[in-house]
Amino acid sequence: MNSKSCSTSEISLPLLALDIGGKRIGIAVSDRLGFSCRGITCLFRNDQGWPKQVNKLVSEYGIQGLVVGLPKNMDGTEGAQAQDCRDAANTLSQSSDLPIFFQDERLSTWTAKERLFAQGLNEKKVKAKLDQTAAAVFLEDFIAAMDTKMETEHA
Repeated sequence: MNSKSCSTSEISLPLLALDIGGKRIGIAVSDRLGFSCRGITCLFRNDQGWPKQVNKLVSEYGIQGLVVGLPKNMDGTEGAQAQDCRDAANTLSQSSDLPIFFQDERLSTWTAKERLFAQGLNEKKVKAKLDQTAAAVFLEDFIAAMDTKMETEHA
């Protein structure tokens, strides 16, 4: 698999984030400068063509790397859901040469729900946008951690 631990200076933007769930995959994208992240779509996990759809988005947005949300338990351990995400990332790596990074996604869904309700959306609209907004939340966290690490490396 292409997931790698590399120095932050090797990570190029824009990035595509995937919030991989049992039924849906929320997708978010960063801008080229890392200032903003936004949810763009939701794919269905049972659609066998989802990796091809991801690769189409990669081309469309000029994506340089993929960030997969890793659902960890509150104590930091990984369970069956985390392994499922790693397996899905492995499937994706078979059709893409892009680097794949993992980001702790604890509380991203909760944060996304808070944001969406704060925008005045009703329950139905929140549910429709929840997965892609959660992907944007942990993509923001990934970029912020990357920026912090770069500042530390260059201090």
